[in-house]
This record gives sequence, structure tokens and C-alpha cells, in this order.
Amino acid sequence: MRFQGQLITAVDMAIASGMDPKRFRAALRAASLAWHPNNGRWQVVRGSDEHQDMERVMAQLGGASVRLRSTSQAANGTSEVAIRDEQYVLDLCDAVLGLKAVRQHCFEFLTGDLDRRGYRKPLPVDGFYPALGLVVEYHERQHRERVGFFDDKPMVSGVPRGEQRRRYDERRADLLPRHGYSLVVLNVDEFAHDRAKRLLRTHQDQAIVSRRLASFIG
Repeated sequence: MRFQGQLITAVDMAIASGMDPKRFRAALRAASLAWHPNNGRWQVVRGSDEHQDMERVMAQLGGASVRLRSTSQAANGTSEVAIRDEQYVLDLCDAVLGLKAVRQHCFEFLTGDLDRRGYRKPLPVDGFYPALGLVVEYHERQHRERVGFFDDKPMVSGVPRGEQRRRYDERRADLLPRHGYSLVVLNVDEFAHDRAKRLLRTHQDQAIVSRRLASFIG
């Protein structure tokens, strides 16, 4: 198994995801995970069953953050339909792999451009499967087509939104493999969709995902 023997703590996981470590540890305690000793340290082997349990708790705890992100994306030119399509595709990936992706996971090495304060915000990925060392990204239409006025909006780094999106896609494609992670990008054009590039959600979609993720299916 990939990453066997490498340890990760609850604090590591929380910091990488931009979450308060105390809040995460409290959620872990509330989950009453059978394998964890009372008052024991939250430290597990990467990719282990215990690690996946902790990732599931984090995913549940992060639900509110995902909803906030959805609201922010809608304000910035990503439609609610596109957000739902992303979640639909990740749900298909979960079903095919038999694992639950950590949604909007952040890696310490993957950050955005400098803002006016000289700060780089974490650059999340759509779905991360720790046990497989796999990241899955779903690219809706704006990753391949110009989206009118929204692409011209200047960002804090000084470049237009469309150019920033292109840079960030390239950054993920470059840095994730460098750090030992596999990246699979699923594009809207691979699936049946309407003229507005909204997914039609046909029975063929799971077969498409299965084919693209074939090398990761145990």
C-alpha cells in the first residue's frame, strides 16, 4: 500500500485542510472510533483504515465549509449547477473506487498566488483518496472555455480570473505528481451534457469513470 509506514497526526491533517486542530480532535473524540485508546494520541499510518476513518470524520466536519465554498463560487461565476455536477462526478468516483474522497482537501505545497498582504491561500483539490495517493479533479466548462465577463475580472494577484484558473490548473498538474500523487482530470466533455454544458447524468457516466480510474480499482 502506498505511504505504508508514514505517520500522520490529527494536527497535520487539520492544518493541511485549513481546519482548527482542536475542533477536529473534538470531532474525532465524539465519533468514538473503536480503535482509538482513551486519551491516546491521534496518530495513524497514512493510507490505513484508521486514516480513512479520520478522513471521513474530517469530511463530515467540513460539510459547512463546502456549503460556504459553494456560495462563494456562485458569486464568482461558477453556477450552482456546475457545483452539483462536480459533486455528482465525485460521487461516481467514490462508487467506482469503493472509497470516500476527501472533498476540497488542501496540501501544504499547493497554494495560490500572493495576495496584497503577501499571503498565499491553500489551493484545494476537488477530491483526494489518501489510500490511493490519488487526486481527482472535475473540470467544468470554464476550465476549457472563456466565460465572458467573469474571466475578465481582476484577482488580488493582478491577473484576470480566467488566467488565474489556467495557472492553478497547471500548478496542480505540475506539483501533485512531483510530490508523489496521481492526478486524474475528468472533463465535462467526456460526459453527456446539454448545450449549457450541464451534465445529463446518464447510465453511461459510471462506465466512463470506471474506465478513467481503471488503474486504481483494486
